[in-house]
Amino acid sequence: MKKLVAIAIAALVLTGCAPAAEEKIEVVRLATHESFYISDEQIAEFEESSGYQLEVITLGDTGSLTNQLVLTKNAPVADVVYGIDNTFASVALENDIVEDLQQVNYGDVCFNFDIAWFEKNGIQPPASWRDLGKSEYRDLVVIPNPNLSSPGMAFLITTHAGFETEADVFAYWRSLRDNGLKTTSSWTDAYFTDFTRYGGTRPIVLSYASSPVAELKDGKPQSKSLSTECFRQYEYTGLVKGAPNTPGGQAVIDYLLSESFQAALPWNMFVYPNAGVDLPAEFQEFGAPAESVIGENLDFAANRERWLTDWSDVFDN
Repeated sequence: MKKLVAIAIAALVLTGCAPAAEEKIEVVRLATHESFYISDEQIAEFEESSGYQLEVITLGDTGSLTNQLVLTKNAPVADVVYGIDNTFASVALENDIVEDLQQVNYGDVCFNFDIAWFEKNGIQPPASWRDLGKSEYRDLVVIPNPNLSSPGMAFLITTHAGFETEADVFAYWRSLRDNGLKTTSSWTDAYFTDFTRYGGTRPIVLSYASSPVAELKDGKPQSKSLSTECFRQYEYTGLVKGAPNTPGGQAVIDYLLSESFQAALPWNMFVYPNAGVDLPAEFQEFGAPAESVIGENLDFAANRERWLTDWSDVFDN
């Protein structure tokens, strides 16, 4: 009898000491930029289908997002990231903060202008970004800083692709500087603070070919893009290395690539979905992809730091 009791006690002790079955992490954290949008209905759809609760962490513009993930790589703030683009992908990969980047969407970085402003002031709008150093556009242009913003970096790349020599690039930059170009810390500041469509003083803003769709009023365009020689920007998603919830992160990636999420991208974030999803009619008429793009084939990963230093030398001195 004593032996049976001892065995029973030992069994209880062993059972109590045995590790509990690994529990599923219920929350998955998505780090993204300030332009990311997901509807409540989409969040509910994701959470119901995956079993995870989605927590969205917004980390500023694309440049800030990437840099924050680099700074926190030893203690990741998220399990998965969306919004690192082809101008910042090299920074992410070189710092080993993500793995298996997959394309979610694309957009064309182009200048936009306020139609009514130019009509009211009797000035002919520019035909190309190459015109922006001309005197008639003095103090009219705003862009996000290339050091901080992916659209800004896209424009810097565009200028290198658009001229034969670096001397030509520098001459163009100086013409912009001397013509009163304004730079901001983010695309959001440039568009929603300085652009005349939102009460600012600058009727020409660096944005996207799709942006005029957001400005439609009673079906009529209020802004227009300069749709030649733009830069095609691809946005990616990927797992954050060292994060605790890899399965949850993969579930987010699968959802971002799903037909449901892709179909809503144009109206949710004014970007173009991956192939196989039709654009709404308004985008086809007023916000179609650029007529031509340049710069994609440049090795901007290798030249990035030097180009940014050159930019700062021109505009900060």
